[in-house]
Amino acid sequence: MKWIKYWWLAVVVAALISMPAVFAAHEEDKGPEKFGRYEFKEQDIAAATDECDAGGAAGPEFVPTVRDNEPNLALLKDAKPEASSQLEGWCPRRHCVEYLNDGFYNNCRSWIIGPVPGWAQIDMGDVANVNRIYFASDHAQNFQDRKAADFDILVATTKADADSEANTWTKIYTHKGDPISETTEFTFKDVEARWLRLHIRADGGARVDEIEIYGGKDPMAVEPDAKLTTTWAEIKTE
Repeated sequence: MKWIKYWWLAVVVAALISMPAVFAAHEEDKGPEKFGRYEFKEQDIAAATDECDAGGAAGPEFVPTVRDNEPNLALLKDAKPEASSQLEGWCPRRHCVEYLNDGFYNNCRSWIIGPVPGWAQIDMGDVANVNRIYFASDHAQNFQDRKAADFDILVATTKADADSEANTWTKIYTHKGDPISETTEFTFKDVEARWLRLHIRADGGARVDEIEIYGGKDPMAVEPDAKLTTTWAEIKTE
C-alpha cells in the first residue's frame, strides 16, 4: 500500500504548487523618533487609523523615519508639505495635502492632485544634501488608478520674492514612461536643496501616498549652493 501513500503525497504537493501565492501587505515597524541630530514627526498610527476612510482597503502603514541608516528628510519635525491643489470633496477623510509627509502609507493617507499641470513639494526646513526619493501611487497596491507617468523632480535652496509664483528651481530628474504604481526609488546626483518638488504634467489625477527624501547619514552637514538657476518661468514653458 506504499504506492497509495506516495500517490496521495504527490497529489497534495501538486495542489500546493498550483495554488496562487498570497503575500501579506508590508507593515513597516515604527522607526526611531530621533536619529543623531534629526528629530521626526510624531507617528500616531492609532489616531491615523481612526481618521482613515479606507473603504475596505489597507489602512495606514508606517513610513520609515530611517531607511538604510539614513534619515527621511520629508519626515523631519519641521518639514512642511505644499501643493498646487488637491482633489475636491475628500479631505480630511482622504487625499489631503498634509498627507504628503504625514508618516503613513496607503490610499486614505494619500494626496491626489486637482488640475494639471500641478505640483507637490516638501520644505525640509533647512538646506540638505539629497540624492534619492521614494513615492508610490498606493503602497499596498489596492488601487491601480491615478498613477503618475509624466513628471519632473525639482529642487531649490532659496525662496523667491513674495509676489513670485514659486521658488527658483533646478530640474534634477525627468520621468516620462511607465506609470508609478508601487513604492519606487528615484536616484540622482548629490544636490543641495531645501525644497523638493514633484512637477506633474500629464492628466490622470496622480496620487502620491507619501514622499520620502534621503541624502546620506548626515545630509544637513552642507553649505547652501548658489548654482541653482533654472527658473519657474522656464519650467512652465516646457
